[in-house]
Amino acid sequence: MPEQPPPHACACPQCQSRRTDASADFPPHGDTVRETFDVLYRHWFPIVVRWARRRCGDPEDAEDVAQQVFADVWLHSRRYCQLRGGLGPWLYGITAHKAADATNAAIRRNQASRKLAARATRHSPDAWAGTGERLCLTPFLSCLSDRRREILFLAYYLDFTQPEIARFLGLPLGTVKSHCRRALRVLAEVVPGGDTT
Repeated sequence: MPEQPPPHACACPQCQSRRTDASADFPPHGDTVRETFDVLYRHWFPIVVRWARRRCGDPEDAEDVAQQVFADVWLHSRRYCQLRGGLGPWLYGITAHKAADATNAAIRRNQASRKLAARATRHSPDAWAGTGERLCLTPFLSCLSDRRREILFLAYYLDFTQPEIARFLGLPLGTVKSHCRRALRVLAEVVPGGDTT
């Protein structure tokens, strides 16, 4: 039975072909990515964030991309091989792919939101009814978390039902109901003359 490489050692064909017998040393890479991860992270994280910011429209997306890159580096350190190139190009390739995925996801979310907004106004003959009341509430919405504000927006501005909101956001229905109830309770406390009915 052939000897298996140690955990996290490079398994690329170039390195596999360099082994001459079962006692041959494995190339000094692959597992070194994990062994030196702290140093690697401190050095490369700001650079990866900079690369991601160039490719992503949103700075928060760039931070998420950088985190995903280093999660992949940790999980797939075995894929790195010095014989195929340096660490920088390897990290740049991962960053480019993750940033493209994040950008495509943001575009899909934006398109879905626009379609849903168009659907809500198209099917509602009095879509502008209550606009004055909605505008009066706008300053008070800043006291809510982003998630609760988004749920109230979908419910009261786009007239989504709670099951539709749950499907759209990928949340359990009970979570949507809880967020909605808690957000209305907070608004009832901060809006002058507000009530939750």
